[in-house]
Amino acid sequence: MKEKTIKAIKGISIAVLVMIALETGLDTYFWSERWRNVEWNAEIIGWQRRIIISNIVTTYLLAAIMVTFIINIFRGLKKGVIFSRCNTIVIFAGAAIYTLYSFYAYTAMNAATAKHVNSIDTDIFIYPLLIIILGLLHKLAVKASEENNLTI
Repeated sequence: MKEKTIKAIKGISIAVLVMIALETGLDTYFWSERWRNVEWNAEIIGWQRRIIISNIVTTYLLAAIMVTFIINIFRGLKKGVIFSRCNTIVIFAGAAIYTLYSFYAYTAMNAATAKHVNSIDTDIFIYPLLIIILGLLHKLAVKASEENNLTI
């Protein structure tokens, strides 16, 4: 049973890495295309550039966090550890980066059409809080796993 689960984790992790690469590559392509079609407004051009570039940067940061999480999973599995302590920090960092990413993703569409409006949605608050809850659960799992290893 445990071996099947580990194989499933590895297979899904590889699939996620492939999807992250595809999504990041497509985002890069589409933003390079959009950059040429942005309605630049001389009065707010600095804001427009900041928002669009921040959206691109947070997209890459979010991808980097996800890749780091999966690499840590593989490292842990090699050592026989399912819940890696370092992934708890990665999860919390992911929540913070996702908050920024969401803000910039919503606002970047306005910046591209020369609308000087910062946009927010409930996603900006709900998903990071859910990610924090998962981080706290992961932290508990790490402690339980470590205690279990000490008793054996």
